[in-house]
Amino acid sequence: MLSIGALLSLVVGMDSCANRGIGPQGGPKDTIPPSVVKEIPENGSVNYAGKTVTVHFNEYIQLDNIAGNMLISPPQRQQPEVTQVGKMFKVTFLDSMKDSTTYSLDFGNAICDFHEKNPLKGYSLAFATGPVIDSLEIYGDVLNAEDLNPVGNIIVGLQANLQDSAFEKEVMTRIARTDGQGHFAIHNIHSASYRLYGLNDVSRDFVYNPGEGLAWADSLVTPICVTDSDGNVYSAPADLLLWYFTENKSKQSLGRTRREEPNRIVITFSAPMDSTPQITPLDSITMEQLFVQYGSNRDSIIVWLRDSALIARDTVRLEMNYYKSDSLLNLEPALDTIIGLYRAPNLNAKAQAAKEREQRDRRVDIRTNARVKMDVFDTLYIQASYPLDSLIKDSIRLKKKTGIEQWEDVVFDIAPRDSANISYWLIAPLEKGEIYELAVDSNALWDIYGKSNKERTYAITVKTDEDYSTLTIKMAHYDPKMRLQLLDDKDHVLRDVAALEGGTTFRYLDPKGYYVRMYMDLNEDGKWTTGDWSLKRQPEPVYYFQSKLNLKANWDFEETFDHTAVPQRDSKPQEIRKDANAKK
Repeated sequence: MLSIGALLSLVVGMDSCANRGIGPQGGPKDTIPPSVVKEIPENGSVNYAGKTVTVHFNEYIQLDNIAGNMLISPPQRQQPEVTQVGKMFKVTFLDSMKDSTTYSLDFGNAICDFHEKNPLKGYSLAFATGPVIDSLEIYGDVLNAEDLNPVGNIIVGLQANLQDSAFEKEVMTRIARTDGQGHFAIHNIHSASYRLYGLNDVSRDFVYNPGEGLAWADSLVTPICVTDSDGNVYSAPADLLLWYFTENKSKQSLGRTRREEPNRIVITFSAPMDSTPQITPLDSITMEQLFVQYGSNRDSIIVWLRDSALIARDTVRLEMNYYKSDSLLNLEPALDTIIGLYRAPNLNAKAQAAKEREQRDRRVDIRTNARVKMDVFDTLYIQASYPLDSLIKDSIRLKKKTGIEQWEDVVFDIAPRDSANISYWLIAPLEKGEIYELAVDSNALWDIYGKSNKERTYAITVKTDEDYSTLTIKMAHYDPKMRLQLLDDKDHVLRDVAALEGGTTFRYLDPKGYYVRMYMDLNEDGKWTTGDWSLKRQPEPVYYFQSKLNLKANWDFEETFDHTAVPQRDSKPQEIRKDANAKK
């Protein structure tokens, strides 16, 4: 199926008599889609000189998401006009028709009956403006390069212009759209050699624009017909594979500015920033009245308002110097005014009094990873909800249990866990199987608003070796550029390590199910690297161990990973395979 890109104009008309004639009739629910009774031109026609396609059906129809379903090949610069009345619809081409060219219209699931919306699935029509209708076909799949998931709902196209620059400047020659399993089929192809591309065509212009997801085949594609020994004729190639990715060249721009609470302004960006934006207050505000917190991923900033008079303002204005991307993803300096606008909710007197009392009585809320069954590799930390103005180390104590009702103090160091004075590491040598107690006295933590904490005590028990599993992966065909990733059942990366020739051991694993994948770290930067169109570099290849590994406590497991045992495209376990474009 292929997309026509922009929203098509749709005129749906039906006279009042017709409306009465198709009203509720009772009886069994209709499950049969409409059927075609007449086509102008007929499917497969040649030497057609018109600019319209008209299709009549055996019942009243409606068109569902025609812009998202209908696909025309070759793609049109001006989107055709679609009109629908009663039992027929008409497509009017606005572009000039090309001589000796095969046109194909694929309607996907757009054509439905009027009442039950039963779709006529996969209906298509082709005609030629010359004496021959092209009939060659190719088939294949698009997989996400990083996790081998099928990529649905993107454009796959053939380009007759073999220059690389054509992908960025000329609409494709023939196109199709992948289904939910990443499959594609391009029909009515003229005999020639082509470049093959995949494209998440956000701009809907059938050419590649920086920032759009893409894929390409390194070799030319030449469609042919193949006859086997029994005389059966097949279209080929039928097993094409494209590795889809988005370049690591995200467009940097200012996103949203929100002030949902009176004391903080949240600024977000479209992508992590290469450099730190600089905030300058306006309107006689001083930096001493602000606390600027930069997000650890460099994609957000929180500006905390420290002064009560400033918090009471409806509008707070700041100036921000930063770098943003131009249309070619080159960074250029930018200067913007940030407006933090707060609109207080309308509360009655009782609700307002309750809110003021809650704020007046608020204490610093402490969060920590201290818990029973604490992992041996964890480092203790404590965290507040607001930036801290001070932390009194002597009011925080860590004790180890040495006997019945006997405890001894444990020496620990304190270090910042972030740049905002919100979270701190408590660095201490916690021993396996031992019991500890973390005590935080009242008034040990003070935030920038002059609030402090209540006394809190946390029990800690550190796990033992017997609580864990150990997994060793040996590569059947070792390469020093291999890296192994341990995954959970959501396909999320838990650990990423270099593969060792004698076997790679993952220690201190919770006894549950895991998956393993390997990628070739070709540039040896210690991480998976996506492709680069300007360099014509494909993404680094990824392979999955073919089954789930179910680990048990206090057991050592060993597996041999032969990444050549099955084709790369088939290596991912089915239970964690999903459409990469599906909604999360």
